[in-house]
Amino acid sequence: MNLLKKMLVVIILVTPSLNFANDIEVKNISFNQKTKKVSFNLSWKNSWKNQKNFDAAWVFVKFIDSKGDYIHGKLATKKHRLKGAQKGVFELPSDRVGVFVHLADAYRGDVAWNVDLKIDDATSKRLSNNYKIHVFALEMVYIPKGDFYVGATEPEAVNYASFYESDVTGEPVKPFLISSEDQVINVSPTEGNLYYKIGRSPYRGDSKGSIPATFPKGHDAFYMMKYETTQGFYSDFLNALSPALASTLSPHTVNNYYKEKGGIRFANNRYKADTYNRPANFITWDDGATLADWAGLRPMTEFEFTKAARGAGKPMVHEFPWGTASTKDLKRKVELNDELILTDGVVEKDLNENNRHLYGASYYWVMDLAGSLWEKCVTIGHPIGRNYTGTHGDGLISKEGTATNIDWPKGIREEGGYGYRGGGYYSHGKKATDYNPHSPTAYRPYGSWAGGKRSIAYSQRYVRTAGK
Repeated sequence: MNLLKKMLVVIILVTPSLNFANDIEVKNISFNQKTKKVSFNLSWKNSWKNQKNFDAAWVFVKFIDSKGDYIHGKLATKKHRLKGAQKGVFELPSDRVGVFVHLADAYRGDVAWNVDLKIDDATSKRLSNNYKIHVFALEMVYIPKGDFYVGATEPEAVNYASFYESDVTGEPVKPFLISSEDQVINVSPTEGNLYYKIGRSPYRGDSKGSIPATFPKGHDAFYMMKYETTQGFYSDFLNALSPALASTLSPHTVNNYYKEKGGIRFANNRYKADTYNRPANFITWDDGATLADWAGLRPMTEFEFTKAARGAGKPMVHEFPWGTASTKDLKRKVELNDELILTDGVVEKDLNENNRHLYGASYYWVMDLAGSLWEKCVTIGHPIGRNYTGTHGDGLISKEGTATNIDWPKGIREEGGYGYRGGGYYSHGKKATDYNPHSPTAYRPYGSWAGGKRSIAYSQRYVRTAGK
């Protein structure tokens, strides 16, 4: 009897909850109340660590009750364990909202680890038998510290509001160098300053202002989601909320949603995607900001978008994120069945530095920064955007289902502070333009347009500043 009582105290709150996203799999989840450790198996395909950078899993824990109320699983400072065939390491941020898991040594291939994460005492004291454990994981790419250029100077790019370093008359001299995370950047038609031409378009920014030292510039290291938010992961997010909140954040009731690549359905009191890895369209800024806060991530800036796409090299004319000026060899396509896939026998395990133009992979192997869905970024072209300081989500959203970070643009409620980069795929057979479906990295036709509610080609992906 004593042994039985001990077993009941030690192992409770077990749930079969799984999470799949772009080949990331979390399974066999359990919680040991005595040791305060969450245990699970974590695996994904095509991981890498090389001289340039590496990928990682951002892992976070939620304890959720039957009403959709939850406790975010803040982690302890130590006593975590990682075991597998490949040596792995934890990178635990100071806020302990989640943890990065990645390779310790150079390697390319599939990874699988047994993971124990210790929950901190303050969180574990709040738990009861009413809560089930959910462990979520997203594949991220590490973008290393270093100088880089934003913008371009060819006439076509300048006509689309590309950034550049100005001469004394406001004309372009060269792309603008980001040389420090703490750099204060003045925007004006003045020699040495950053500038861009907006023409008559109201969507490209105010072409003025000072970008403070606190604005995330992408110079220092950060992590970016390897893929756009998927419909499967967005469904997981909705299922982790109360029904009332989830209904306000779900796009599935939009007119023509299922005719326009939408695949999230609500049945038997659950949200489920027709195909897990299809990019999640019809996501507003506010929807995405809520997910970012809930997941412990944050929105990316225009500068971070450019760094992840282009890397440290000098820009080339009409440059796409995959390092060429053309889309003709691209094998990453939206097919007639609306799935974004690799075609013609191309498989991701063969991606390398010499063939990334086939995959649509950026300099750092971030996928689909051009050509799938428009990427929402915090803009430098509006005072609200320039006031962004890059605070991270804490895993907790408001009772109304909104992000709680006061420095983040508020989208529909505030109208300003973000814009769109990278182009978007609207419909099959639609004539290609200079910025749709694939937009060169420097082009900003909608770089400061804070409009657009739920639409076929709008989505978001998220980032997190790396530890020092």
